[in-house]
Amino acid sequence: KDGWAVDLNKSTLPTVFVNENYAETVNAKSKSDKVDNNFANQALASARWLKRALEQRNTTTLKISAEIVRRQKDFLDNGLDFLKPLSLKDVAETVGMHESTVSRVTAGLLMNTPRGTFTLKSFFSVSIQSSSNGVGTSAAAVRHMISKMISEEIPAKPMSDDAIARNISKRGVRLARRTVAKYREMLKIPSSAERKRLMRLNKVINIKN
Repeated sequence: KDGWAVDLNKSTLPTVFVNENYAETVNAKSKSDKVDNNFANQALASARWLKRALEQRNTTTLKISAEIVRRQKDFLDNGLDFLKPLSLKDVAETVGMHESTVSRVTAGLLMNTPRGTFTLKSFFSVSIQSSSNGVGTSAAAVRHMISKMISEEIPAKPMSDDAIARNISKRGVRLARRTVAKYREMLKIPSSAERKRLMRLNKVINIKN
């Protein structure tokens, strides 16, 4: 009731189970032979170490994920436009871990949220300076603004990068035309001239059909 709950989907995670009863039986039978006994003890120690290591990794993953969710509450409540700037260093300092540990743990993992499924890495984004209150906006949120703006444009009058930059700047985010062009290319969205040409081409194809 006080916020978001974070949990691990353990069905997707590796698990090590040590059958302690069987381990005791093997250990008892191997006591008469020193070589066998050493092998059994080393194998059991390795299994127990791996089990603890996986449990520790799960705990670390949950701790890091919970901190990401705590910092990205506005995104979970309101959507991609509200994704905040966040660095690996920010999370590492809060959870008391090394930055490289946070980077390693978040690599390749996904988080399923009411807003969709995202890689943990996608929650980390650089800050773009605000032109009003000095609070930064994440680059990921700005890319979403650009994508949404283009998806809602009038096809016959596609918005130029300059126009998009001006519109987003009106929302309090300092944005240059070249930044819009860079993010548009990252999103694999054609230029306004190309979008207009594709619109005309599709119109001709539809007429022929």
